Amino acid sequence: MIHKIRLPALLGSHPLGMLASIGLLRKVAEWDAAAKLEFVMDDDWIAVVRTRAASDAVGLVDKLVEWIGGDSLDRLLDWADDVRIAPEAFRQRLTAALDDGDLEMAGFLSALIADGAVDGQKGLTKPCGFYMVSGQQSFLGGMREIVRQVRVDARVAFEEALIGPWRYRIRAHSLGWDPNTERLYALRHRAPTSEKPVCIGGAILLAFWALPLFPAVAIDGRASTVGFIRTEKGQCFTWPVWSVPVSLDELTSLLHCGEKAWMAGEPRVARSGIRAVYRSRRAEFGQGYAVLRAPEIVYTAPMTAESHAG
Repeated sequence: MIHKIRLPALLGSHPLGMLASIGLLRKVAEWDAAAKLEFVMDDDWIAVVRTRAASDAVGLVDKLVEWIGGDSLDRLLDWADDVRIAPEAFRQRLTAALDDGDLEMAGFLSALIADGAVDGQKGLTKPCGFYMVSGQQSFLGGMREIVRQVRVDARVAFEEALIGPWRYRIRAHSLGWDPNTERLYALRHRAPTSEKPVCIGGAILLAFWALPLFPAVAIDGRASTVGFIRTEKGQCFTWPVWSVPVSLDELTSLLHCGEKAWMAGEPRVARSGIRAVYRSRRAEFGQGYAVLRAPEIVYTAPMTAESHAG
């Protein structure tokens, strides 16, 4: 039996909410290849997963708790200290993964690093658009710390991520993916540097799982990542919200079509029922540090009865 599972904490209007929703579909599709993802309007765009793998949100949490107890994330995070490495080392790692038939590792490597894009100063590989840390921070190290803290009470972490509310229990950096954390710091009476960062650990891990759907490539020596565009405001992460259930394969194709196709309603994307398109500016500070800013809506389609929660 196919179950329609509402996930009230995963909002399609929020960059981390969307990334986590996509990562969740990618994970659920490992348990049920026919799983699908859609969004319904109920004050905001709420993620809904259709699957035989679980009967409700608690059932999905159960399976995520089992997942985080394994080593699938560890091996994807332990291969280096950081993703900025020598191009030769990257190609050796990627070639080894392909030779071993390890498509999961190859997919993450291709998402994290733009092969052919090299830093002119240090001669290291250029990372994807989702790489937003610098200085003493490490992307892989930051992810490892989130994994460690989520494992302390995985059930609470994934219930917070999927069901809510988002209370920011995990004391770790959100890696620049959550505009809410920047606003949290702005409202504090103390300087942000004097306080430990916080994040929605379960959502960050699911967002990381989504990255293979956003591969990075080199174009004229510059790193370019699926989902990112350049505008007069700078580089932005852009994504659609759709109201028709889509499978993982359909979603992969949809994401690669790009913003112009989403807003133009081209035939190749029309069947997905795109209801809105959002952008979140990638605001950069100093040497590589960046955050996704609060999203703005750049396209809305006329509402239909099917788009609402009913």
